[in-house]
Amino acid sequence: MAAPEVIFLTCDMYRETYAAKVRSNSTLGQKINAFLVAKRDAPLQPFGSSDKPYQGKGIFNSVVPGLRHAHLTHDISIVYTISGTKPKVIKLYGLFGHDESGTGTPPNPKKQKSLAVRMGNQSFS
Repeated sequence: MAAPEVIFLTCDMYRETYAAKVRSNSTLGQKINAFLVAKRDAPLQPFGSSDKPYQGKGIFNSVVPGLRHAHLTHDISIVYTISGTKPKVIKLYGLFGHDESGTGTPPNPKKQKSLAVRMGNQSFS
């Protein structure tokens, strides 16, 4: 049997935000599954038009290089990185609304920095 082409890794932050968000939004679980299937089948293809890296010199990339996000709803995004070749490794950091991540209007750089540091300290399995 061939080795998997894509491996998904999660951390405590992802598991916590998943449990909290899916409990209050039943359709979110379906959207997460759609994201996982899409990335399993074509990991480098964007999941919708909002799937992109955080700004190059922004707070998130300064702490976690290559950090990306894709909207699952108009407010909630899944935050992840992609690395490796065979297999591709996708690390899932969490599910966050704009206000939670500090990317709302107006932006909150203190909240962005705090979340970025928490993400940088995560262990994956």
